[in-house]
Amino acid sequence: MARISYVFPSLRQPWGTFRGGLLPRFEEAVLHGCRYIEIPASFIRSRGEEKETGISVCGMLTKEAIEKLYFPSETIPEGLEYIFHTDPSFSQVSADGVRQPPADLRWHDTGWLQQFSEMLICISERLGAPASIIEIHPGSNQSVSMKDIALAMRTLRQTYGDHFNGRPPGIVLENRNGSIIEDGRQLREFWTALQHHAPELCGSCGIVLDLSALSNTAGLQGDAFEDYLGAVPVEGIMGLHIHTRHQAPSPKDTIPWETVFATVAGIPHDFFINPEIHHRDQVRETTAFCKGYLGEGGIKVS
Repeated sequence: MARISYVFPSLRQPWGTFRGGLLPRFEEAVLHGCRYIEIPASFIRSRGEEKETGISVCGMLTKEAIEKLYFPSETIPEGLEYIFHTDPSFSQVSADGVRQPPADLRWHDTGWLQQFSEMLICISERLGAPASIIEIHPGSNQSVSMKDIALAMRTLRQTYGDHFNGRPPGIVLENRNGSIIEDGRQLREFWTALQHHAPELCGSCGIVLDLSALSNTAGLQGDAFEDYLGAVPVEGIMGLHIHTRHQAPSPKDTIPWETVFATVAGIPHDFFINPEIHHRDQVRETTAFCKGYLGEGGIKVS
């Protein structure tokens, strides 16, 4: 049987604290029985952040920007683990009201990847501890190949892990609507590329599957969600995002949750579930929804 760990999602922080720090989230995560907390590690994502840092929306963070957006932690409680949720490559509205194009995720560019890795390292140093898992996104750059992403995951894992005394994080790729990896077939192609080009990563790195995004893609393409889900290699799934358009899921959703959890039951290794909810009062509801299908205590029912 596989052990399931839950994530306390990244919620809006109190006014004036921007992205906050580890400890307030950790205290709340403990109350919800979550193993991980989610920390945003995106580029500049709002007009408020743009004004505070002087960096345009969708721009990569500098050390000075990180010091303004994150709170440091002098002492880290034993057992605290977190997951970075890096830039999803969405367009944003700038401080002057102009919508800017999404960040270009250049996984094929070694210089860009080094800068990206250094940004994540700097955020972790500010927070006071390294991340256990880093989530990345495909982006929409058509010049990026599945091989590029697989090799970028290897480089990011090694660069970040070497900096933190040989503690390499798991790296997981999230499917996103409108990106170069959004349906089940593309996720399978990515997993095949990872197996071929970086096979040593396959035990700790892979896919974090956003079921709502997969459903949206199927609907937009006029295809069957079940076909998309069936194409995703279960052995490559390291985590799940469970939500319905960032609301608590319901059996009445168009997503066939019974089919989803029947598929999830086939994952042959430990994995995490992130209830990617924007409202604090729906986190417990979402974790209870998952446990209703998968069993209590984080242990999958066989």
